[in-house]
Amino acid sequence: MFKNSQQNMKIGVTVKIIYDLEVKPEVNNGILDYKTAKRMIDPIDETNISAAIKFRETTPSVVITVFCLSKESDSGLLKRVLDMGVDEAVFVKINNYNESNVDGLTKSKVLKRLLTAEKYDLVLTGKSSSDNNSGFVGSALTTFLGWRQLYRVCELVDKKTDQLTARCKSRNRIITFVVKLPCVLVCEFDKSERSVSTFDPTKAINKKIDVKHVDKLNLTCCSCISVVNYTVSSKVRKVKVIDNVDTLMTTLFN
Repeated sequence: MFKNSQQNMKIGVTVKIIYDLEVKPEVNNGILDYKTAKRMIDPIDETNISAAIKFRETTPSVVITVFCLSKESDSGLLKRVLDMGVDEAVFVKINNYNESNVDGLTKSKVLKRLLTAEKYDLVLTGKSSSDNNSGFVGSALTTFLGWRQLYRVCELVDKKTDQLTARCKSRNRIITFVVKLPCVLVCEFDKSERSVSTFDPTKAINKKIDVKHVDKLNLTCCSCISVVNYTVSSKVRKVKVIDNVDTLMTTLFN
């Protein structure tokens, strides 16, 4: 799977488009309404991109590709990652997109097809996401690909021939691992990594976003995961004030 040292090392970075974390959504009938909320690239994924670009400074043979699966209106946001300095961006367009019909397992299946078709050597995913703290895409992708995995990666150190040296967090320690490629990294980089990359529109010159349509990948959505909208009950709750231990014990055991 891994190419010889004279060829480029291909790194893929997964990117999720989320609603702006600094803008509060409207509430309609007890349900959060994001229709008017602005969309943005998950800051966690931007940090992973910056870490990959920093790694390329010491390993010039690295080629960085960003992968994003979302609705068509989000595709323009990937120009930001091109401005950061990645080599290419692949956007998978999904019609009628919402989190209930395109879950993380389905996204992992799509990513598997894209990665195996182009024979990537390394994939960076986030340990969690900023909007719902999920982060199982990396582990699911590892299973689908049958690759090795490192968890809570905080630094990319070195690459030699068919192996990567990286550091991972483990409780209060940092442990250095040498792992054979190909490999999936579930990352937890310091957020300051994002300051490494300078946004420069000139970096995107002669680069384009490769748009693919998910319907042509012959995939089915995962039926074992569903999203349910819960409404906040307007029923008045009765409250009993307990002002001492005796009253508490009587209430609990009477």
